[in-house]
Amino acid sequence: MTKKELIFRNPFGALGIDCDDMINGGELGAVMARAGLGKTSLVVQMALHAMACGKKVLHVSLEEPVNKVSVWYNEMFANLADLNRVEEPQSAYDEILPNRMILTMNVDGFSMARLEERINDLVEQDLFNPDMMIIDGYPFEEKGREDMEELKALASRMGYFALFTVKTHRHEALAENGLPVQLGGVDDIFSTLLQIVPENNTIYVKAVKGSKADKESAVLDPETMIIR
Repeated sequence: MTKKELIFRNPFGALGIDCDDMINGGELGAVMARAGLGKTSLVVQMALHAMACGKKVLHVSLEEPVNKVSVWYNEMFANLADLNRVEEPQSAYDEILPNRMILTMNVDGFSMARLEERINDLVEQDLFNPDMMIIDGYPFEEKGREDMEELKALASRMGYFALFTVKTHRHEALAENGLPVQLGGVDDIFSTLLQIVPENNTIYVKAVKGSKADKESAVLDPETMIIR
């Protein structure tokens, strides 16, 4: 499989979501799931697709160190390369890796101002100018609508798409809009919402918002964490 073929493999195509449309500057997206169901695996698939398309991806981790995040990318790319029989996978991976930067921040000290400062440093020093940003581990339960509006404004000012992971909990009641309480008062700020839902022995990925197709769910392979 060539790099060009990788570009056209949209990880969310089965959900009726066009990743090129999804990565619009100023838009926000989120992947919701309980711990251990594959939130980070999904956003890494999205990141790899964007990287193969020549987009610059800034992965901001608030909980894990750089080396662990790197392992997630290495393993996911290896799974995708094996599934799609990529020729010379290491060469293909090396070609797209310059399109990714991993940034770690302490969740306790996280703020929009601090994030903007770090991104501005990267841009002004001509080190990295992201088209897409992943925020993994954002403390939705401690932050409110004003914080999310500030992040939306930051994404609009800097012209990138921001994708969040949202950790939900089995015991929590849903918000009035039927979504997990973490997004109960901010869901309208997001253009794309995906939810990972286990049902019996199958793990589904459901497009809650942003799908252009009638089919709004796909199956997640529990071994490779790849959407089937």
